[in-house]
Amino acid sequence: MLELLVALLVTSVGVLGIAGLTTLNAQHRRSAAAHAEAVRLAEDIIERIRANPAGLQAGSYAVSGDAVGGPDCHASQCAAAEMAAFDLAQWRCALGASTTDQDCRGPLHATGTVATDISAGSVRITIQWRDQGENRTLTVDSGV
Repeated sequence: MLELLVALLVTSVGVLGIAGLTTLNAQHRRSAAAHAEAVRLAEDIIERIRANPAGLQAGSYAVSGDAVGGPDCHASQCAAAEMAAFDLAQWRCALGASTTDQDCRGPLHATGTVATDISAGSVRITIQWRDQGENRTLTVDSGV
């Protein structure tokens, strides 16, 4: 009978360990997915900037505030600065950074900034989000 109780105790500890590892694995998977989404969103705005070099040269992509609006450039032709405002509004929406638009609730609920150095032709994208109670930051430097 004692051997049965010891075997049951050992099996219980093993099952609890596996359950803990499964939970930890799920948390790491969610963190990895959030990081991958942040990388995708950084690549998205970099590609938008590369597609609008005139907007970059005009300094229209440098943004650090919350509210960025712009015309609907899918519906009509836009100037370079208007396209930059549109790109930033779309990006903010994808980040989930909009506090006014209910349709802009991205999976990260992140904030993002774009810093440009026109003379060097470089862009720094910073995305911040909260993951498992901690602040996470992704910074991407890119030449455009």
